[in-house]
Amino acid sequence: MVSSHRVLMGVLLIGNTIAFAGVDPISRAVTAGIVVVIIATMPKTPEVPVVHRWCAAGLGALAVAQLVPLPETARSLLQPGYAEVLTGGWSSLSLAPWSTVQVATSFVVAAGVALGAARMASARTGLPILIGILAGTCALLAVLGIGGEAGAPQNVLLFRTNSGGGGVYGPFVNRNHFALAIELTLPAALVLVAGGVRRFSYGGMVRQRAAVMVLAGTTVAAVGAAAMLRCGSRGGILFLIVSGILTIPLWRRPTGSKNWPWVSLLFAALLATTLLASSRITSVREDFTTLLAIEGVEGNTRWDLWRGTVESWLRAPVPGSGMGSYRYVIGLDKPATNTSILAQAHNDWLEWLSTSGVVGFAILAVFVGALVIYLWPGRVRRLRHEYRYPLAAASFALLATGFHELIGFGLQTPLNRYLLAAWIGLVWGISTRRRRKAPEPFGEHDGHEPV
Repeated sequence: MVSSHRVLMGVLLIGNTIAFAGVDPISRAVTAGIVVVIIATMPKTPEVPVVHRWCAAGLGALAVAQLVPLPETARSLLQPGYAEVLTGGWSSLSLAPWSTVQVATSFVVAAGVALGAARMASARTGLPILIGILAGTCALLAVLGIGGEAGAPQNVLLFRTNSGGGGVYGPFVNRNHFALAIELTLPAALVLVAGGVRRFSYGGMVRQRAAVMVLAGTTVAAVGAAAMLRCGSRGGILFLIVSGILTIPLWRRPTGSKNWPWVSLLFAALLATTLLASSRITSVREDFTTLLAIEGVEGNTRWDLWRGTVESWLRAPVPGSGMGSYRYVIGLDKPATNTSILAQAHNDWLEWLSTSGVVGFAILAVFVGALVIYLWPGRVRRLRHEYRYPLAAASFALLATGFHELIGFGLQTPLNRYLLAAWIGLVWGISTRRRRKAPEPFGEHDGHEPV
């Protein structure tokens, strides 16, 4: 019997995929309600690493510090670059308090998704379901994007009328945000392929199910990669390839087993991807010549906007201007060009530094550093396959996200935040499972058991 919080996790991710990637207020409110129910229906709160608990507490303290009213004198000392625009009397450090509240709330919702995913990943039966949900999300994204491109290009993911406007909107929502969603889901399909290949040595029904798993995983990966090419996101294509190459060693232990099944599957997936995306490959190749240009923001490159973002950070280097305040303060250092509106830094790392200061960036660095320790290649490669494959996929997804956010702001789309949180929760859940068991010496328990 599938527990209710697992069903709700599927509803949350699949629902936000269909509902315009969760960007409208109604879908965000429904998602928050689902997260509350997920937490309430879990029989036991999953374990969270101590470092990440401290980071969560630090982030909460930072949000409070940015929202608590302070006298003008104190704010001028902490935000010297904004002295000429600060309001008199008592006010908050955040120059956009309501936006800071919204960002803080979004972090709470994402944390709830991570806890739900951690609970699933900590159970032997829950981990495959979580991987299946992520792979299913990839399949749905890809099919809706490709189908919408051909049949309803004026709509967003086939179902919803495009209300965003601008050339970057259409069947793939925002093509860079769509690409990030593929980066965060396609690795789950590879887990299905890897798990199925391991079970080919079995006979009977086990082998038949393994064949179905491999076929499903390969199909999802091929269609997802084709959708990535067809959406035309230059950064998405580049970082998916780079991250995939960098994480190849994590999928296998350092042994000399045969590679022909992997080579055959890779060739089949590449062939299918090429056929599905063939009509778009030429235009994608041409687009790479303007990788740092910003569509819809005339007269600017990402370098221009990044320089303005650094100058904005220097106005309040320690506490920042307030989480979520970027669009309201960047005009002081990088005025809008023509009729364009500069609302994001097109680099979430820099934008976070600008709005949360050194304090917020340090919290983020510690959080990411703790994840890197759990996903360190030397540790992952020593694990049995049922842990190694999902952690290798998590490394793939998180590395691609980290790279992509150097030139984009895809995590500001709610669906992508939830997918990222799901992978983080998966890492927590597997860590919990491993702590329940005695350490396994290198080379043991690597037989062909079912995943």
